[in-house]
Amino acid sequence: MSARSRLIVNADDFGLHPGINAGILKAHREGIVTSASLCPNGAAFADAARQAKATPGLAVGIHLTLVGEPPLSDPASLPTLAPDGRLPPYFTTLFRRLLLGRISHDEIEREMAAQVARAVDAGILVSHLDSHQHVHLHPTLLPIAIRVARRFGIRAVRAAREVFALSGIRPALLSLFARRAAGRLRANDLRTPDACLGLAQTGSLDEARLAELLDALPEGVSELICHPGIGAETIAREYPWGFRWDDETRALSQPGLREQLVAKGVGLISYREL
Repeated sequence: MSARSRLIVNADDFGLHPGINAGILKAHREGIVTSASLCPNGAAFADAARQAKATPGLAVGIHLTLVGEPPLSDPASLPTLAPDGRLPPYFTTLFRRLLLGRISHDEIEREMAAQVARAVDAGILVSHLDSHQHVHLHPTLLPIAIRVARRFGIRAVRAAREVFALSGIRPALLSLFARRAAGRLRANDLRTPDACLGLAQTGSLDEARLAELLDALPEGVSELICHPGIGAETIAREYPWGFRWDDETRALSQPGLREQLVAKGVGLISYREL
């Protein structure tokens, strides 16, 4: 491709909620979304898998979901990962238990593999791996994710190396993990984008912020992480994160946006083309 920059526009949380599914598909069909990351243990997984198979132009990866949702594995087989029958509520809980040595690595690998297997069994051609709240970048979890990727023949994994400086403890940790992860992924012959955008705008990617990000694209392959959806009030009843899902869908589906990117020398690709 002759474009100076190539851009993967990846929508996270596919399969969590019907409204999120609808927003992702709209932003793909009418806008610039090229890839989506599917939550195999999400409540709307079946709807997402069905629509993904009917939308071959959308690359679909696995959004490994180790927090906030029920596990796919029998909870009795996950006594340290899901002691009360559910996965940890948030990444801080997961990381704290990992630090204290209270979670079995075998249980983590079993659940990761079960999630990928569910998508594969549903007929999904998996383009890449990433994770909910980016937990796969944790130094303990990344080797497990690499083994799972190899087991299923997946050739790409998100490293999430943000172009812009991130402030706060969690973003700083994420930046540290991401820098280390990129080298480790490539050392294991796994492909990953050169850079990432959108982490600082998670849940609030409106038209103005999107324009700023697209103007700042570096050369090489970048990934724009986004969270489109339709019906924010309804989605928020299940996921009260304060995300502006509808605004993201509108921003990503602006008429003429693809043409603007071409004029700037940006080529849209998906994880399949890495």
